Amino acid sequence: MSSMGTTRLRRACVCLLSAALLAGVAAGTVGASVHLDGARQVSRPWEPPTRSTGSRLAEKRYAAAGDRSYIVGTTNGSFPPMGWHITGQMGGVWAHPLKLLDGYWFRLAGRWLTDAKRFTSGLGYARLDFPAVDGIRVSRTEFAPDGMPVALVGLRLRNPGASSRQMDLRAVLRSEIMAAYPWGSSQPEDAGAFNRPDHAAYDGKRGIVSFREPGKPWYALAASSVTPHDVGLGGDLWGPVTSADQGTYDQYGKGTGARLDWRLKVPARGDLTLWLAIAGSHTAKSEALHALGAALADPERLLKRKIAWRSRLWKRTAVELPDPRLQSAFDWGKMNLADLRRTVTDVHVRATNDGTAYPKPVKTLPMVSGIGAGLPDYPWFFGADGAYTTYALIASGQWTTAMDHLRAIRDFSRAINGKTGKVVHEVVTDGSVYFGSNADLGDTNETAQVAIGVDLLWRWSGSRSFLRQMYPFLRDGMRYITSKSLDPDGDGWPEGLGMVERSGMASATLDVAAYTVAALHALTGMARAMGDRKTADWARARAAGLAGRFTKDWWVAKDSLYADSMCSVGDALFDLAGCHREYQKVQQRYWTDATPMEMALAPAGDAAKSLNRLQSSTFTGRYGLYHTGKGGGSDGNGELAIWTLPNSVMAVAESNYGRVDRALFYMDAIARLLDMEQPGALPEIAPSPAYNPFQPLTSRAMFMQAWSSYGVQWPVIHEFLGIVPDIPDGRLSVIPDLPAAWPSAAVSKLRVGRSTMSANVRRETNGFTLSVAAPKGLKLLLGLVIPSGHHATTVRLDGRTVSFHLRHTLRGSEVQVSTTSGRSRTLEVYIAKGPPAG
Repeated sequence: MSSMGTTRLRRACVCLLSAALLAGVAAGTVGASVHLDGARQVSRPWEPPTRSTGSRLAEKRYAAAGDRSYIVGTTNGSFPPMGWHITGQMGGVWAHPLKLLDGYWFRLAGRWLTDAKRFTSGLGYARLDFPAVDGIRVSRTEFAPDGMPVALVGLRLRNPGASSRQMDLRAVLRSEIMAAYPWGSSQPEDAGAFNRPDHAAYDGKRGIVSFREPGKPWYALAASSVTPHDVGLGGDLWGPVTSADQGTYDQYGKGTGARLDWRLKVPARGDLTLWLAIAGSHTAKSEALHALGAALADPERLLKRKIAWRSRLWKRTAVELPDPRLQSAFDWGKMNLADLRRTVTDVHVRATNDGTAYPKPVKTLPMVSGIGAGLPDYPWFFGADGAYTTYALIASGQWTTAMDHLRAIRDFSRAINGKTGKVVHEVVTDGSVYFGSNADLGDTNETAQVAIGVDLLWRWSGSRSFLRQMYPFLRDGMRYITSKSLDPDGDGWPEGLGMVERSGMASATLDVAAYTVAALHALTGMARAMGDRKTADWARARAAGLAGRFTKDWWVAKDSLYADSMCSVGDALFDLAGCHREYQKVQQRYWTDATPMEMALAPAGDAAKSLNRLQSSTFTGRYGLYHTGKGGGSDGNGELAIWTLPNSVMAVAESNYGRVDRALFYMDAIARLLDMEQPGALPEIAPSPAYNPFQPLTSRAMFMQAWSSYGVQWPVIHEFLGIVPDIPDGRLSVIPDLPAAWPSAAVSKLRVGRSTMSANVRRETNGFTLSVAAPKGLKLLLGLVIPSGHHATTVRLDGRTVSFHLRHTLRGSEVQVSTTSGRSRTLEVYIAKGPPAG
């Protein structure tokens, strides 16, 4: 251990009344609270907000997360087995790519603290409040400092009495040093065979409990701000964990235990906080020691820094919406994205061939950052998930995470797939690529979606360096998926799995087709900017050709839907998916039927028919769009589970065609889930006929999912407020389409280029007022989507009547006025019912 770390650990002490910050956090006075059990948000000068719950705490999961480590448990203060990639092992304490602990449990005066009465999500931390123990009030605050493989737990004891109190405190730690891969079903070795028994030791001079896996540089270390008076080690130390849960843990686990005992004096009418730090490393013990020392040197300063950073993020892309539920989902979604940012070092990249192989790595990446898909079972990197989440990361101003993720996907893909540019599907934090090599027939959509995401981020940021870094990879990928390799019949539509990932579909799928056309359009602009005229001309011609016959090839008039998939020669030859001939259209009622409208490829008439059909009870339930509509799928049974991603796609699709009032249904379906488990977390799947959100913890979906924010944030910014930057071309368009029930909508501190902008649209008695402040030097296009059945009578720019252009778009009739940025602009649009005179 470094001398700095040793000194800091030895000097760390109990934090008493001077710990004002922690006292505020623990007492609930830091943060404007939103109580979910009947209370309302308190109106006061801005303070970091919180969300709390006191119901079903033993059944709800939560995370206290940083980019290098996190804690996942249940909101009552316990750590039961959870997750299914490695059965029961996906919770606890992680410093990826390693799991460190199954959990930790405190016992005060003989009573285990696993019965929290209230759980609170703060900005960057979690707090659990427990019933008083012998008159001592107890709370637990947890957070993970960003940039460090360590998590901190502060147990605060408050004595309201007139006399000091002597209290016995015990903590039991259960190690489980386990790699994120292999999983429970992996070959040639599963997680149990790959895992080795943990060894424990205690360094009394430093006060450090050390767990390690022999033969590997894998460590989990724990220390506290007060040296315990007694420490015990042993495999039989489980704390309050039941024998049944021990059995679940032991299915793949080989952990051991540690017991730490303290005798603490709690001052009269005072507070005492004991900090416990858990650090880990998969490369060297010295890294974990350094993190441990840095964390315990000043935990309160680290907590204050964490709250300050999250507060700045909260204030970025500051929207004002008349819908409180949607407002909360928008704001807390920003926090979810920050919680799901993941950074890993020393990443060994290998292709596992669908979990059937574990070869030597083909490349080692020194550091990788990006967005994890969800917690607890998908904390790692995906091509498609990242592409969908890019929309929300752009809208929320978290561009660094988006760029890091897209670069990481490029690096993983180049390492595995070489010059083809094909995007890999799923990459575990240790570098194991589960699926997406050149030999895998899918997920073809991801190559196209990454190109769309890069183009969008480039146009919002104007970062030519980012485009330059990504362009060769995107060009190669688009050439590859449109070549004979993935389009063997030469019909222009790439083959291979898309987002549905279900057997029984034909070879070419609708979402792959829709995303390919959109990606070719995106590549055209990027190639022009890079001076690659050959690629630009090819992509433009290819996109125009496919878009021109999209309806002919995919529309199924009798169903008022596009086909889910299309038959190839091979499908017909082997009678797959009911195929009898090449180009036969197959309609199986999958959610991807909405993707042509999400990409704005469908003609307005067909889009209206398709969206109306998708809104019917065959496809849509109380919480949104079914994965597979009633009577659908290859077996005709449907799949009536409702993911937030299909709802996101529907919200964007509806908005693209001016159906913003209908988009609100799907957006609200996501927003209603905000507190389903952790307060302030948007989950992966909604309550639905085929999914019980409170089914066993070892079979549930994610309680926090990155792509859920796509369907909340992007429609608000891109459609309702109509903000479309093209910074490389020096243009910015702001043309709102306000839902009928909304009197106004606004955003400030929205990142565009190297600065920020604001926009505010208000409904007036006889029209609308739009105010925009944007960075100078931009060609500004202001306007408004005129409500159906109305026409514009007069338009004023900055108080002066001006002529305007009326343009008919997929969104409806748009009033458009050209001007320049540099100072605040106000556009007044006066409207009247009926068509214009004459």
